[in-house]
Amino acid sequence: MTELRVGLIVPLREEFGYVSSVVDLLGDFREQGRVYHSFLVPGTDITGLLTVLHDMGQSNAAIAAQDLIRVFGVPLVALIGTGAALSSEVGLGDVVVASEIDSYLHRAKAVGDADHPGGTGLALAGTSWKPSAPLLDHVRNFPLRRASRDLFTGWSRDALANCRLPAGLRPAAGPELHVAPVATGDVVVGSDAFKTVIRNKNRTLAAVEMEAGGAALSAYHSDTADVLVVRGISDHAAKDKTATDRTHDVDGLPNAWRRYAVTNATRLLLKLLAAPDFPWRATGPSAVPTTPVTPRGPEPGSSRGDGTEPGPAPHGSSPDDHSGKAWFDGRTVAAATGAATALAVESLLHRRRDIEEAVAAASSPPASDAENHEARTESADGPDGPDAGSHPSAGPHS
Repeated sequence: MTELRVGLIVPLREEFGYVSSVVDLLGDFREQGRVYHSFLVPGTDITGLLTVLHDMGQSNAAIAAQDLIRVFGVPLVALIGTGAALSSEVGLGDVVVASEIDSYLHRAKAVGDADHPGGTGLALAGTSWKPSAPLLDHVRNFPLRRASRDLFTGWSRDALANCRLPAGLRPAAGPELHVAPVATGDVVVGSDAFKTVIRNKNRTLAAVEMEAGGAALSAYHSDTADVLVVRGISDHAAKDKTATDRTHDVDGLPNAWRRYAVTNATRLLLKLLAAPDFPWRATGPSAVPTTPVTPRGPEPGSSRGDGTEPGPAPHGSSPDDHSGKAWFDGRTVAAATGAATALAVESLLHRRRDIEEAVAAASSPPASDAENHEARTESADGPDGPDAGSHPSAGPHS
C-alpha cells in the first residue's frame, strides 16, 4: 500500500521537462484549479504529488506549498529547479540543498546612495527559515554513511557519464553536493554588483533562487510539514548568465547547463527520499478547518453530526483505527467540539477521501483491453444479469 508523503514543486515548464525525464509520472488530476502529477519514489511505497507553478516567485510557491500541505496533508514539501551560484566553491552542475533559506529582500529599504549623489541604494534586512535538524542531518551525512555513501558516489559518477555538454565545456569531475544557506528573492540575479550586495549581507550564502522563501513560509505556518530546497546550479549569477543559459549540448539542444543541473538535482532528491531512515515528520490529528467549509449532505451510514452514529471508516478500517491517518468519526468530534464543528469535519473527511481516490486513480495503470471488455459486458448484463455476484466488483460499493 502506497503512502502520500511528499509534495514536489517545480517552478517552470522547462524545468518540469527535465524533472519528468527522471521521475516516472503515473498520472495526473485537477484539484481546486491546480493540476497534480502523481509519482512513486523508486524502490519504495512512497507516493508523491508534483505541481508546476508555470511562473517564478515567492507568492506562487507559497500558494502551491499551502495547497499541498492543507489539502493533501503532505509532511514534506520539496522544491526543485535551477539555482545560481554565489560562491566560487560551487560549480556548474553541482547541487545545493538549503541549510537555511534567507529571504534577503524582506523588509528591504530604498535609501540614498552616498557614493552617487542623486542615486538610490538598497538596505537589506531579511528573514530566514531552516529545515528541521533531523532533515539536515540526513542530507549532510548521506555522502558519509556506510548505507548511502556508495549511492552518493554512484549518483555523481553516473551524472558525469550521462552529461551531454560539449567536450570543451564538459566538467572534469562529477557534481558535488553543497549543504549551505541559500538566498531567495523575487529578482533574477545576473549582475556581479548585485551578487556582491547579497554576499555582503551573508558571506556563507552558496546560491540564489526565487521560490524557496514562499514554500518555507507556508511550511513554517503549517507547523506540520518540513521543507527541502534542492537546486541544480546552472549559472554564476553574473553578466554571462544569458550566454550560459543558451549553451547547446552535443545533440544541439539549448539550455544544456540547465538540463544537466536539474537532472542532477532530481536524481539526488530521489535517492535522499528513498533512504529507509529518511526522517519523515510525524503527522498528527487533522485540525478543524479554519476557513469555512461547505458541508456535504450525509451519505448512507455516515454521521448526522449529532453524535448518534459513527462516520464511515475509510477503506474498510474501523472508526477507531487511526493508524497514523488521523481519521475521526462524527461521534468523537461532536462530543469534543459540538455538532456544528463535527459537521464541518465530516465534510472535510469526505473531501479528503475524494482527493485520495483521485490520487489512486491517477496512479493506477490503464486497464487492459480484456478488462475493459469485461467491464462493458458486466455493465450490459446489469446487477441481475447471468454473471451477477460472480465477480468481486458485483458486490456493494462503499
